[in-house]
Amino acid sequence: NERLLTPRRESRLQVVRSTVSPGGSGGGKLYTINSPVDVVHVLAGSITVQFSDRTLTLAAGDSLTFDGREPHNWQADLEVETELLWILAPAAWEGTV
Repeated sequence: NERLLTPRRESRLQVVRSTVSPGGSGGGKLYTINSPVDVVHVLAGSITVQFSDRTLTLAAGDSLTFDGREPHNWQADLEVETELLWILAPAAWEGTV
């Protein structure tokens, strides 16, 4: 479940709050986002963030800043629901209204 917190027309910054079921992930493969600044902040639960050369575990209260164009993936805690705040600059996508 994702909720966009910034206006859809905002192109400079995008903030998304995600509620992730236990074991949820960004998919099976490493992926990229067309945003040079990608920040993930863990509000509750924990996630493991995987890059091609490293893996990091983040718990509630932790943040990670990285280049979204670098191949990456993530997986939520297997036991509990996870709450994440994603901040992308510039916005990875724009919508209308």
